Amino acid sequence: MQACGGSPAFTLTVDAAARNFTVRKVGSDAPEAGKSFELWLIYDRLQQPRSLGVLGTGEFTARPVLSSYDASTINAATYAVTVEQAGGSPDGKPHSTPLYTGKLIETVPAAR
Repeated sequence: MQACGGSPAFTLTVDAAARNFTVRKVGSDAPEAGKSFELWLIYDRLQQPRSLGVLGTGEFTARPVLSSYDASTINAATYAVTVEQAGGSPDGKPHSTPLYTGKLIETVPAAR
């Protein structure tokens, strides 16, 4: 995920079979004190962005939270990172404009 065509700030890897993801910080600074980065799934069939959780303070964050989404949603969605209050959005809605966005790119052949 990147900001306006700049260098990537986060990489998102999705295991489609297990429906989990790993985010790696590769070029972003830590959010300011009292704030957290939060990952969102944005898809036109959903009424609003869906939180995939707060990104940890370490280099990697892994979560098994994609199980409620079908493969077409996971593959077609836009993923975005916002800055929210510490601990994440209190109401499940983003409270800032996404700083970083991206789409999935298939990097390995699909299992047959």
